[in-house]
Amino acid sequence: MMNTAPSIIEYLNDESRIYFEKVKQHLTDLEIDFVEDPTLVRGLDYYNHTAFEIMSDAEGFGAITTLCGGGRYNGLSEELGGPETPGIGFALSIERLIAALQAENIELPIKKGIDCYLVSLGETAKDYTVKLAHQLRNAGFTVEKDYQDRKVKAQFKSADRLEARYVATLGEDELANNKINVKFMETGEQVQMDLATFVEQFKKLQA
Repeated sequence: MMNTAPSIIEYLNDESRIYFEKVKQHLTDLEIDFVEDPTLVRGLDYYNHTAFEIMSDAEGFGAITTLCGGGRYNGLSEELGGPETPGIGFALSIERLIAALQAENIELPIKKGIDCYLVSLGETAKDYTVKLAHQLRNAGFTVEKDYQDRKVKAQFKSADRLEARYVATLGEDELANNKINVKFMETGEQVQMDLATFVEQFKKLQA
């Protein structure tokens, strides 16, 4: 019956459809494999736009196993008597996550602070730093960025709080010129790097 029923995708309103397409585009840009499953249902009905599960096929589970599940909820805070606060949440199994990490021989970093904080100015730069953060993490660096469209000063405060060793700033002007500004927080020294080769240049800073 499920296979012959209409797909929920056909009944999305414009807002949900645009949001869902943007989520899929970000996953594609980050080279994260995903399967669009219109039959996926979470246990609670306060989600909107997107629900998700993160799966693992690590050896030892015997089958593809769910590590994490969640979704977006724009109205949950109001339902609980709070202010309008859109958000996204998830729940994960610590036991399964630890088992997956062990199966993949992944060790968690224990060093203090982070290697780089990415500051973005403008919508295009914000989207670009999502990909940049992914590339840096794949290269072995600890990275954070702003997702709240805060002003530059507030983003630098976050970098200080996270004890970032470097802050890389990308705005629309830098994008147009294929450049990114990098600041060494300990000394205040600033340099400008080519955006296309930033990850490789950042590796040399750590050498």
